[in-house]
Amino acid sequence: MGSKKRIAINMIAQFITFIINVSINFVLTPYITKHVGKEVYGFVNLAFQTTGYVTIFTSALNAMVGRYITINLGKKDYKNANMYFSSVIVANLIISLALVIPSVFAILYLDRWLQIPMQYTTDVKILWMFIVIDFLLSLCTNCYGVATYASNRLDLAARRNTENTIIRAVSLILMFSIFAPRVWYVGFTKFICGFWVIVTNIYYTRTLVPQLRFNKLSIKFKAVADLVKVGIWNSVQQLSTILINGCDMLITNIYIDAASMTLMGFAKTVPNYLMSIIGIVSGSFGPEMTLLYSKGDMKAFEKYVKSAIKVCGFICSVPILGFITFGTKFFHLWLPTLTSGEVMTVQILSILILAQTIFDVYIYPLYTVNQITTRLRIPVLVSLGIGVANIIGSILLCVYTDLGVYAIQIVSSVLLTARVFFFAPIYASYTLNLKWWTFYGPLLRGALSSAITVVIFYGVLNVMTVNSWLMLVVAAVVCGVIGYTVNYYIVLNKAERIMAKEVIAKKLKLKKK
Repeated sequence: MGSKKRIAINMIAQFITFIINVSINFVLTPYITKHVGKEVYGFVNLAFQTTGYVTIFTSALNAMVGRYITINLGKKDYKNANMYFSSVIVANLIISLALVIPSVFAILYLDRWLQIPMQYTTDVKILWMFIVIDFLLSLCTNCYGVATYASNRLDLAARRNTENTIIRAVSLILMFSIFAPRVWYVGFTKFICGFWVIVTNIYYTRTLVPQLRFNKLSIKFKAVADLVKVGIWNSVQQLSTILINGCDMLITNIYIDAASMTLMGFAKTVPNYLMSIIGIVSGSFGPEMTLLYSKGDMKAFEKYVKSAIKVCGFICSVPILGFITFGTKFFHLWLPTLTSGEVMTVQILSILILAQTIFDVYIYPLYTVNQITTRLRIPVLVSLGIGVANIIGSILLCVYTDLGVYAIQIVSSVLLTARVFFFAPIYASYTLNLKWWTFYGPLLRGALSSAITVVIFYGVLNVMTVNSWLMLVVAAVVCGVIGYTVNYYIVLNKAERIMAKEVIAKKLKLKKK
């Protein structure tokens, strides 16, 4: 199968999965909140966020294993591929065992370092127990997840994710319907779904890349050392990511209160899904980018990167702008248990979280370039500086101003926007030996298109009465058509518009046949 067709299949499959996941989760979130109470639901998001802190250490080993295995499989160097595969499995097992005792103590004394309503203490501890168990088991079997990436079959991973979401939804509804409401059901279903991921990953490894086999004779310290040597920068990057947007709920819990933490969790939900869209689009190009780089065809690699940038910005900007415009209407419909003041707080927080993403979508694939070329040190140090400044700034604003929960997102929004405009495009150009302004064209075109689009969207908002899900869907369709039309004429240049028309025309002819 051709690479373009495979990319299209991967992207479509992931989008279908994404839509199904979002649809089910949007139904589940208010359902769970209604049953367990909005004052405690925030601990679900905090639990997942906190397990992410451990990845600061594990990403040094695991962040680059997919790249090394994929490149060696592409070269048909199965000996080295199995060396990395087997060595990392053992290393992850050792790390998981080492984390067991600290995890037990952290959960037992959870109420000592978090503000937990007394009546929910046991439930929250059980919730964290299941989430931590799932995390440790996933870490042990992490290498088996490389199979769908290395074989460029991301559609299979997408299908499995859909299965997971359905299992989770059915399990939660049954548990809440049969038993007394408990927040730990969320952790239990995550554990069940995680186990299914492990089983399917092992199956995919055996069927898609049968050359990969665990062999104790292939275990080499050198393989672990190679990965850590390169991956250490991924650990620093992971630390930076957590400092930028992975501590907001924890800071909210400590410096404000548990209720505000829940509102922060609601505010992050839609931005996280929108970031998933960006990840799906950009990630669909990842396997082919890695293979092109492994073959040393730098002209094809450069051309491919530029195409990825255009596609990512064209597709992903419209949903972000639409949510910024219609977010308040959405939250009123989605979370009817919240007051008008709480809805406004959630919407403002969401806009602050998404502020830099409006522009980031026009350079997002460049971050993948840094991973593939292993030119990580400088961008990681920049991100680390932003992360440290974010934590210090957020805490200072919480303590010395009356901004409240908004303080936690204001600093990161300003810092990340500065990174998008003044660092990321320039550094990517430098690593690819291009002119420093090479990637500013798409970025500036995107900024102009976004400004025009959001003005039009607010015009639509003022004309339409959006007071039901049906009217919100109608508004989304109208704005979607307008937004993509604006992007078509501003983001894409003349040659790219002609190319797009030709592709659409060919697709229509194929369908008629």
